[in-house]
Amino acid sequence: MRHLDEAEATLVFEKIFKFMSNNLKNIVENPSHEGPDANPGRYCCRLNKTKVYYMNESLFKRATNIARSNLISLGTCIGKITHGGNFHLLVQCFSPLASNAKH
Repeated sequence: MRHLDEAEATLVFEKIFKFMSNNLKNIVENPSHEGPDANPGRYCCRLNKTKVYYMNESLFKRATNIARSNLISLGTCIGKITHGGNFHLLVQCFSPLASNAKH
């Protein structure tokens, strides 16, 4: 997994901005996830092949000990970047985005 480059980050955050408007910064800085495994801290987006994953930064740091070839997924898959250069949201992205959505 790697960081999103500038063009990829723009694609991802423009698509999420359509649903969240000014609450976009809340999913990175102050996510309000419910459940027993809710961890406070910063969240980030990472790219593995063409899929974009949303995860806690501390979880990502702990996963650096795993070889890339052995790592299938980490965190929540929120979408994928197509060969045409578009970003498509997936159904799994609803739970992280629902708490801050504008509608």
